[in-house]
Amino acid sequence: MNAPEVEVSITGIKHSPSTPNKVVIMINTKFDEILENPTTGLRTPTGRSTLVSPPLLIYFDLCTTSLRDIEELLGDKLASHRWLCVDLASDISTFANELGFGFNGVTLTISVKLTYQNVVVVSDPAPDEGLSLRATILRIVLLGKIDREELKSLKMETESCSICLDNLSGSSSKRGAATRMNCSHVFHDLCILEWLQRKRTCPLCRTVLYD
Repeated sequence: MNAPEVEVSITGIKHSPSTPNKVVIMINTKFDEILENPTTGLRTPTGRSTLVSPPLLIYFDLCTTSLRDIEELLGDKLASHRWLCVDLASDISTFANELGFGFNGVTLTISVKLTYQNVVVVSDPAPDEGLSLRATILRIVLLGKIDREELKSLKMETESCSICLDNLSGSSSKRGAATRMNCSHVFHDLCILEWLQRKRTCPLCRTVLYD
């Protein structure tokens, strides 16, 4: 599995000296789906994500700001995320000391967001598998389907399909829904389906879309 993108945010509160020192860690993990063209190596986000539920929640009393002691404590708590221990221990020690650990009660709340890329390699079927050319093209077109919300997020809701010149998101269009090719260009699915039965390349950039 590829290394995740890591986002860490920490908030701290000072209390009276008699208040126990506490640390609360919440780890959220999600997987973003990425399609990879094995020929070009081009990776295209599909916009689909899977969130691991429920999040991992950890809390413990903080008795010291020693990096070694905090790392050992985190190692026991984060058995499946040990690689986070060193950086988190450093953050906990630094923030606790800044809040006056030893003179004030301290509560640290740490939010960790881990985002993995779930890479799906989209391979064209070999000729001897018996799949028709149309089936191969249809598979490419269907994999690239994008909904109206994603089209809006790409700021393409007012763009036209370069094949038929009709609006990509127009509800009256008879050319189907929008679909994105591996080269990132977007067309109506029926338009590009017909195009790819005549040519193997993108109408705009001439990228080869299938062998």
